[in-house]
Amino acid sequence: MSGLFGTLNNATKGLNVQQSALQTTSHNISNANTEGYSRQKVNMVSDNPYTLGGIGQLGTGVRIASIDRIVDPYVNNQLRNENSSLEMYNKKSEVLGQLEGIFNEPSTTGLNNNLSKVFASWTYLGSNPELATAKTMVAQNAETFTDTLHHMSNQIDSLHEDTVQDIEKNVIDFNAKVQQLDSLNQQIFNMTSQGQAPNDLLDQQDKLLGELTGIAGVEASYDKFNRVSITVGGESVLTEDSIAKMSVATDPAGQLTVNDKTVDITSGNIKGSQEALSEIDTKKQELNELAFTFATAVNTVHSDGGEGLNFFELGTDGNYAASIQVNKEILADVSKINAGKNIESVVGGDGTRAQAIAGLQNTKLGYPVDPIGIEYDSDTMTIKNQVGGLTVSGAYNDSVTQMGIVKQQADNMVDSQGSLVSLLEARRDSVSGVSINEEVTNTITYQSAFEANSRIISVVSEMLDTLINRTGV
Repeated sequence: MSGLFGTLNNATKGLNVQQSALQTTSHNISNANTEGYSRQKVNMVSDNPYTLGGIGQLGTGVRIASIDRIVDPYVNNQLRNENSSLEMYNKKSEVLGQLEGIFNEPSTTGLNNNLSKVFASWTYLGSNPELATAKTMVAQNAETFTDTLHHMSNQIDSLHEDTVQDIEKNVIDFNAKVQQLDSLNQQIFNMTSQGQAPNDLLDQQDKLLGELTGIAGVEASYDKFNRVSITVGGESVLTEDSIAKMSVATDPAGQLTVNDKTVDITSGNIKGSQEALSEIDTKKQELNELAFTFATAVNTVHSDGGEGLNFFELGTDGNYAASIQVNKEILADVSKINAGKNIESVVGGDGTRAQAIAGLQNTKLGYPVDPIGIEYDSDTMTIKNQVGGLTVSGAYNDSVTQMGIVKQQADNMVDSQGSLVSLLEARRDSVSGVSINEEVTNTITYQSAFEANSRIISVVSEMLDTLINRTGV
């Protein structure tokens, strides 16, 4: 179309395009602080020209080729993966911090201090075997020690249970988000198959995918319609036409399954909980071994190799830290504590056996100790040091130190990953983030173009008025 009506058509197209561009700019500004939003840009191209015979082609104005969502898929994918690792270390550090609080070392109320008091009371009894109060002190300090072990064991069990429950909660959250992602996939497919660009839906898809990756470190792939499929540990959770649920196995606790198959994940909040669970189980086992070894050693000397009364009672289920207790007979009658070499006599004056028990503080034992393998000398009332063994305090301090190292490593990784994630977020924002200054500049540009097109329409209107109303026969 040429002539005045062609010019009018061009200006009308210009008005409509600039108006759409202004609307997109307004959309960007409105979502400047919306989490997960990616700025959009209107791509304008010249419309198909009109061929005028004998002259050539005349322009027919402008049209919108597309409204693009400005993203860098590589940066987004890298950010999801690194944030998943950050979530893992954050969760691991959080749980290990609670585990450190249970051990509460060094402190005046911790297990190590109670252990020192137990040995000190045996030393006092060895020096004062004739004092009934000395035996009472031994029984009371030993009972305080066992109560501390019970409390620690119960707290560790509670932390283990809470961590498993946190995994279960995350799995429920994960499955709900997969359902949402499946619904989004359908909406995206419907729009894309009609040739439309579902930019805001794709932002929601990216946000959900990031949240899923933060939970369980999923792997994502896309089809030509921008539908996303995800796998966890090699098992498909979401495809174009199927959806599966993740669940938590009861044995071992915290293990994940998909389609009844065990899956191992490498990052995410759940992975952090799983690694923390492993450390919790290790510390619980070490505490049980400590209780068993200490009680066995004391019982061996106190009973003179099994001939007399055991000082401690132990359960048979392996949960020794929770079951250890001072022999009920001793608690009922502290005179039954064997302080002298002759276990058949309770006459005061001989404290050699009490001194021998106090000497266990420096005896190196295995963890867990093998009662059959203990080399006990009834004459000296001593247990032979085991090759590669540790003292009771040494074994406990070693366990606490190892826990501190693991916690510090997790903290260091949180700091390192946090810096990396911040860097990637800055890179993403530089590409996808909304710049208010840039959008204001675009607003002025589109406004000027809109006004110019309006002016052309006004001029053409005047020309048409002249042509129609001011010319005649």
